[in-house]
Amino acid sequence: MSIAAESAWDTARGQLAEAAAIAGLRPETIKMLSEPQRVLIVNFPVKMDNGKTEFMTGYRVHHNHALGQIQGGTRFHPEETLEDIKALALWMTVKNSLNGLPAGGGKGGVCCDPAVLSRFELERVCRAYIRAIAPLMGSGRDFPGADIGTNAETQSWMLDEWEQIHSMNHEPSAVSGKAVVIGGSQGRAAATGLGVSLAVRETCRVTGRDIKGLRVAIQGFGKVGLWTARILEGYGASIVAVSDVKSGIYREEGLDISGLEEYAGCEQCLAGFPGSAVISNSDLLTCDCDVLIPAAVQGVITGEKAPRVKAKIVVEGANGPTTGAAEDIFRSRGVVVVPDILANGGGTVIAYLERVQGNYNYYWTEEEVHRKYEQMFVRTFDSVYRLAGEKGISLRMAAWVMALRRVEEAMAARGWI
Repeated sequence: MSIAAESAWDTARGQLAEAAAIAGLRPETIKMLSEPQRVLIVNFPVKMDNGKTEFMTGYRVHHNHALGQIQGGTRFHPEETLEDIKALALWMTVKNSLNGLPAGGGKGGVCCDPAVLSRFELERVCRAYIRAIAPLMGSGRDFPGADIGTNAETQSWMLDEWEQIHSMNHEPSAVSGKAVVIGGSQGRAAATGLGVSLAVRETCRVTGRDIKGLRVAIQGFGKVGLWTARILEGYGASIVAVSDVKSGIYREEGLDISGLEEYAGCEQCLAGFPGSAVISNSDLLTCDCDVLIPAAVQGVITGEKAPRVKAKIVVEGANGPTTGAAEDIFRSRGVVVVPDILANGGGTVIAYLERVQGNYNYYWTEEEVHRKYEQMFVRTFDSVYRLAGEKGISLRMAAWVMALRRVEEAMAARGWI
């Protein structure tokens, strides 16, 4: 009899329960955080290029808004589920709180495959989705951003649709991740990869490791993985393995990231890059490296996989890549895990900075944006590392405890508990 795989929602709720016990949260707090405050399920028509109409299912989940306006990305993926969106919304509540943002947690998604849609079909999906979730949106209410399957172009279409709904009132703070020319933030493209890279750098600092020559494997060579590879290579690390949805490659001496980026752009794949060996996505997780960065999707490091992971440091670029069973194994083996809510917070922090810039209609340079985020990250990382040492708990639990205490304080201040 096979054992059912642990879902993202199972993982998130397990983390909540463990951290709540350590933090000593009130029972009312735990009960409220165990389910989202609002769940919107929409079914909307989209006219396809062949003249037929397809009906698509979408979601927008508001997990908790005690700290402020809902903030969280929008995913376009053919296997999107409500359970996944609920988990991601919970993680956004914790991530926003940990980073000190005046923002609650939310997430959205549409069950579709952008890879098989034409550009015109994708635009129609974006606009139809915004019309469908419009009752939950607006400045001060919900600030949807980009995620898997969405980008600056899709976010720009979404903003335009929102503004058309509202009589062409310009509201740059209604959507994040949009094109810079219409109110997006400089530095947004590199945001999450920058955070992951800073997590590696700061972990090396506090553990006495030298980042120069550090062997790094990255699962995922998209928006997060590519920027992480670029930045870490600039720090002096050696990127020995990367992968995309098709396959992965490994080179013991390290890969030339700029050359690989050019090759992948031409060939539309990683396999065949000169001097590298082809490996599977699964094999990348257990390859010979010092640091493993799962930067693709959730649930890839399981209890079955964890004992064979060779890396001594795991930095979570994706949301929820490590299951609870794998976490327990890593803890027993002394593997340092820098959790998603700390490591990949660059996107949400810079989305918040985009909201601030939009509200003031005053914009910073890329260098200013990245400097502000780096200062915030180092301060948060040091606080998490210090609490973990004081309490004798993992970095994940320290991060969750810090975040949950702030959410509970906000809930109490509002009179909810």
